[in-house]
Amino acid sequence: CVGKLKDGNYAITSVDVNRQGTRALTSSMDNTLRVWDISTRKSLNDAKPLLSINAGPINAWKSRFVSRKGDGDEVPADLIASSTDSGMVKLWSLEDGSAVRELNTSRPNFMYALAVSPDGTKIACAGAGSHVYVFDTEAGMLLCTFSGHSDNVRSVSFSADSSLLVTASDDKQIQLHDVRHGSPVTTLLGHHGWVLTAEMHPSGAYIASGSVDTKVKIWDVAQRACVETHSQHSQAVWGVAWQRSSDDVPITRPMLAS
Repeated sequence: CVGKLKDGNYAITSVDVNRQGTRALTSSMDNTLRVWDISTRKSLNDAKPLLSINAGPINAWKSRFVSRKGDGDEVPADLIASSTDSGMVKLWSLEDGSAVRELNTSRPNFMYALAVSPDGTKIACAGAGSHVYVFDTEAGMLLCTFSGHSDNVRSVSFSADSSLLVTASDDKQIQLHDVRHGSPVTTLLGHHGWVLTAEMHPSGAYIASGSVDTKVKIWDVAQRACVETHSQHSQAVWGVAWQRSSDDVPITRPMLAS
C-alpha cells in the first residue's frame, strides 16, 4: 500500500482512475463525488480532494471519468458520469463540478452498473431489472436497449474498440452485444450463481467473469466457450480486471486480478 485517500466516514461505492494514472474518482454513500490527485504518491495520506461534488441522495453510486475527445491515453477526461437509484445517469463537469446533462432510461430503477466506452462516445448503464441501456454521450439520446437478460444486471463493460458491450447478470448469464447495430452477439453459460462481474481483455479475444459461485472463468470469444475455470476464491467474486500494457509494463501473456 503506497497511501490512503480519506475524506469522510462513509463507505466508498466506486473507484475509477483516469487513463494517465494521475487522477482518482471516488463515489461515497455520503452522496459525494471526489476527484483526487494521485500523481505524487508520496503525499497520498495527506491528500485532499481536488474537486468535491454533492450529487444528491443516491446519485453517486457508481462513477466514471468520461473523455469525449478521443480514446488515446493522452486525451484527458472532461466529464464525470454517475449512476443513480432513479433510472438516470448524471454528467458533471470535471472543471467546476456543475451539472451538465441527465441521461434518462425512463424506468425508475437503481442503476448500479455503469461503463463509458474508451472512445468516450457511449455510456452504458444497467441495474435492477433486466434491461441494459446505451446512450450517446454528446447528444444525450438513447441509442439502444438490450433486453436479453431475465434478472438484475450487475456489470457492464465495453471492448477496447468501443464496438461491443459485455454484461453480467443474476440470471447466471454473460451476454455480448454489438452496440454499433444494437444487436445481441452471444450468450455465455457456465456459472452456477449470479454473475457479478465480466470484462473483456484489451485484445478482444477473451472475457473474464466472476460469480457468487466463487469461480473466475475465462471465455474465448471466438469459440464462444469457457477455456479456463479458477477456483482459488472461497467467497463471491465481485470484480475482475485485466492488466493493461504500458511503456513501463509490457505484457507477454494475459494477466488478471480478481
